Amino acid sequence: MPRLSLICLALTACPALAAPEADFADRLAAIRLAQAFDCRDLSCKQLSSCAEACYKLLQCGQSKRDGDKDGIPCENLCKTRC
Repeated sequence: MPRLSLICLALTACPALAAPEADFADRLAAIRLAQAFDCRDLSCKQLSSCAEACYKLLQCGQSKRDGDKDGIPCENLCKTRC
């Protein structure tokens, strides 16, 4: 049991050792995000979030999401650039 406690302490005390799990979590979140959206052509009013608008702009190449070319898609949903 002391070994397990030492390992747990080492993982929480040393961010470098915990980083692979964080990277995995980030990659998993990106995969889930990609699965949540598709490239169907919908109007900005039909989109549910800024993340979806960014996905359609960046991943699907739907440049019409950014009509004024300022890097902010669907300004009714997004306030900042993707």
